[in-house]
Amino acid sequence: MILYLDTSALVKLFLDELHSDSVRRWASDAANVMVSQLSWTEMCAALALKKRTGQITAAQVSVTLAALHQDWPRYQRLATDVALFAEAGALALRLDLRACDSVQLASAWRVFGLTGPALVFCSFDRKLNTAAHALGLPVITAG
Repeated sequence: MILYLDTSALVKLFLDELHSDSVRRWASDAANVMVSQLSWTEMCAALALKKRTGQITAAQVSVTLAALHQDWPRYQRLATDVALFAEAGALALRLDLRACDSVQLASAWRVFGLTGPALVFCSFDRKLNTAAHALGLPVITAG
């Protein structure tokens, strides 16, 4: 299995949240874990939001960022390019997605075009999972 994690799933590797154990198990079992390069920025934004809303402390942000720095090279990071952004824009219009979600989905869709059903998409965003299903991507969910 090739596991594609959007940021809502990636964060569960680093913070204890609902379904973190499942994501950690899937990542451990995967032959390859893939993320969009965009996920770095989204992870930083997610940590900032969690700190701002009192879900984690500044110290937890620092520890989590250090762990992310350490683990980042382990993931196959998908770069963005003009064609990917064009595809993401088309997906945003077609599937009524937010900008970053459409980039995540376009990245996974690109890999799926190369790997077929070996790729499994993992997100904890219902609308994004619905969009992935609409494209025919295999989606893994917990619960």
